[in-house]
Amino acid sequence: MNSFKECLKNLGIFYILILMMISIPFLVVLVVLGIRTIIDLRYWLLGAGIVFLGALFTIIYKHRKKYKEELRKDKEEILRILDHAISSGHDVDISFMGGLLKISYRASAHTKDLPPPKDNTPLLPKSVENNSSMH
Repeated sequence: MNSFKECLKNLGIFYILILMMISIPFLVVLVVLGIRTIIDLRYWLLGAGIVFLGALFTIIYKHRKKYKEELRKDKEEILRILDHAISSGHDVDISFMGGLLKISYRASAHTKDLPPPKDNTPLLPKSVENNSSMH
């Protein structure tokens, strides 16, 4: 039984090697033909790229007024929200593009005054004038 498994294992390895001997040169031929086709058709590909970019810029140019109008409406809405928040004393956080740009407004009624600093701050090192005994 063990020799039968060994025979099947060797047979599998043989067919894998045969498949690799055929498929690797085939893939190399396809890559070479693909590169040669790209080189032969470079002017057509360049022309298609220029046409595509021209169409893209034309579409953007035609829709720029609509885009500007949407930006203006969004700006007016944000300013209206901020004005209402300032007049009513609420806190406002507005973020754009997932928090990349953030506008925060904190009402002054919610802010707390910090206590004055202590005269003696134990965490700071002593000045050099007081440490004359270390020399």
